[in-house]
Parts: sequence; structure tokens; C-alpha cells
Amino acid sequence: MTTMAAMMATEDTSQRSSARLSDRAYRELRRMIVDGELGQGQRLTERALAELLEISATPIREALQRLEQEWLIERRGPRTVVVAGANRRRLRELRVLEAALRGVAARLAVDNATDEELEQLARVHAEAVRVARSKQGRQRTLARVLELTRRFHSLLDASTHNPVVVKMIATATAFDFVTRLDMIKRLGRDYPVQWTDDHGEIVDALRARDADRAEELMRAHILTTGHYLASGADDEQ
Repeated sequence: MTTMAAMMATEDTSQRSSARLSDRAYRELRRMIVDGELGQGQRLTERALAELLEISATPIREALQRLEQEWLIERRGPRTVVVAGANRRRLRELRVLEAALRGVAARLAVDNATDEELEQLARVHAEAVRVARSKQGRQRTLARVLELTRRFHSLLDASTHNPVVVKMIATATAFDFVTRLDMIKRLGRDYPVQWTDDHGEIVDALRARDADRAEELMRAHILTTGHYLASGADDEQ
């Protein structure tokens, strides 16, 4: 191998390594934002994040650029970056967008989901119903049902076999889990069993391969849950 070829090979290897680190930083930081480990409004610095993830600043910088494109972080100055906030107006707008996207996902799942994927959805739904109706401690029940709800939608999204729709939904719902958990806790309410019942109807429509009904049910479900949470937010004013 010539010296020039060796240099080019080394540079290519370095670029691939940098891309992997950037992807890793992006995935981990996104997870921390979505799960609430990095709170809304929290200030972020490249140095602190690099130390946290034990990688250099360059992959962190590249990851932050991707997160900014998804509106998960905001730049408020040359050196000031914070986790984006989700006020009531933005949450309502995102909920409308989510309803449309998840309706499309349900329609696509009718055409693309395998029978095995639909059976897995049904099992997750059945477990959510069981937990929601159980006599466990309220906080434990709430957290577990929300986890199962999250799993249900994740499985349905994946069953579309459409990465574009999955990515768009992920962007629209980035703050959903933390916001939903916090709102229901603050309102002192139980997880509405009707929400899990909605999932059962959606599963039935998917199994029947009824695209129109699956899309209609999913849109209505998302808008209903959004109205519930928005009403709670208004109560908190």
C-alpha cells in the first residue's frame, strides 16, 4: 500500500469512528431528554456532556446539531444550549400532529404488519389492561401502564415497516412520556382505563385488516388523551 493510500485508509477509518461516536452521543442524549433525565429548560454544555458520555467534544457537537434539528434543544446564545420546553400550546399542536401521524401508522400497519407482530401487540395490550385493573399501589400501576402504553405504540410504529413515519412520530412525541406521567401524577388521577380499552379496539381493527377503522380509532384515541392532558394543564393555571 502506498503512503497516500495508507493515509486515505487511515482517514476513512477515523471518519467512520467519528460517525459512530456521533450516533452514540445522539442516541444517548435523545434518550435522556425523552426519559426526562435531562429536564426541560436544563442548560447543556459540550464539556459536561462529553465528560458524562466519556467521549470527545466533536461527537457531542454533532449530536447537538441533530437534536436541534428535531427541536429537542434550543440555542439561546452562542454558548447557551438548553433542553427545549413543551408549553401547553406546543403540546396541543404536537398532539394534533401525532394523531395524524399515528393514524397513518395504523393504516400502514394494516397492510404491512405480520400476524406475529399483531399478536405481540395484543399481548402487550392485555398486560396493560391487567395492570390498569389491578390492586397494586397507584404510583407503581401508573408507571407500569405508561411503560406498556409506550411499548404498544412503539411496536405498532415498527410494524408499519416505514422508517420515515417512525422517525416523524418519534419527533412529534419526544416529550410525551415525561409530560404525561408528570401531569397525571400532579392531578392525582388514575390512569384512565378507557385508554387501554381504546388499544383493544385498535388491535381488533388491525387484525381485521380494516385500514379505515384502524386509522379512525387511532386518531380519536390520540386526540382524546391529548384533550385530557390539556384540560389538566389548564386546571393547573
